[in-house]
Amino acid sequence: MKLFPIVAALVLGSACGTSSASVSVHTDATTARPSATTSAATSNQTIRAAQSNACNHAGKAPSKYAHVVVIMEENRRWANVGAGFASMPYLHQLASTCAYYPSWTETNIHQNSLTQYIGLTSGVDNPATRNDCDPSPSCRSTDNNIFRQVRASGGTVRSFVEGNTSGCSVSANASRHVPELYYYGGNDHAACAREVKTLTTLDVNRLPTFAMITPNLCNDGHDCPNSRVDSWLSVHLGAILAGASYRSGSTAVFVLYDEDRPVPNLIIAPTARPGPRRVSGAGHAAALRTFEEMLGLPILAPVRNAPSLRASSGG
Repeated sequence: MKLFPIVAALVLGSACGTSSASVSVHTDATTARPSATTSAATSNQTIRAAQSNACNHAGKAPSKYAHVVVIMEENRRWANVGAGFASMPYLHQLASTCAYYPSWTETNIHQNSLTQYIGLTSGVDNPATRNDCDPSPSCRSTDNNIFRQVRASGGTVRSFVEGNTSGCSVSANASRHVPELYYYGGNDHAACAREVKTLTTLDVNRLPTFAMITPNLCNDGHDCPNSRVDSWLSVHLGAILAGASYRSGSTAVFVLYDEDRPVPNLIIAPTARPGPRRVSGAGHAAALRTFEEMLGLPILAPVRNAPSLRASSGG
């Protein structure tokens, strides 16, 4: 696999909400460290402070969140990452104060990535989007989905794709990991060009209503080890947790793997309680229902019988 340099300019606010500072974060094919052209000490300090204070705050969760962010990773079971992400130091520290579920199911245990992504965003185990097919007239969905729901409610949607170089494309990434490319019902396809964007356009201080982040095939763990995923998340997830949108208390972040049950997962929100949490039926369908509840959206028919994760996670 050929990897290309990615430069992400992420504007971080200060950890205490006083003065703000511009911090650029640079990642390439071999590293996920802050750029030497900025104050690495400042950015690392800000990110560490945000990480240690991300979850388990006193008080009640907001009845409605302003932002939900979903970061997708690939192809792991809990046994592969360790209980509570024990083999991934950055995620493990977050999991010590945030919520995760030891038992989490994907959409279809017999299918690969695409079916899981479509199920996570529409609740449908769609027979047309199977076997990791590329978007085409025979490989698409017209089902209602979280992207369309947010759009219809007046909210903003973005699919941030690492490696993307133009709207509604994946370039060096994989289309099967970007579900928005497959939706053609309603105004879905017409919105694709303005909503599927490169990761470098992510502004952690001004998050959209709903964002799905797709790392490249190395940084999502598809082609690279856990250490690479953990390092990448320490920069990109760390920047989100240090940003103004999360620090406002109105943002929830889900780190989800696509398949290979029990699927690793992490729910990060200011009032999220430490895991492990145990709820029968936790999984992709329950996550979609929870996105909808957090954003004040109607519950789609395919996930109405799935459990809400709000009470159990504290988010």
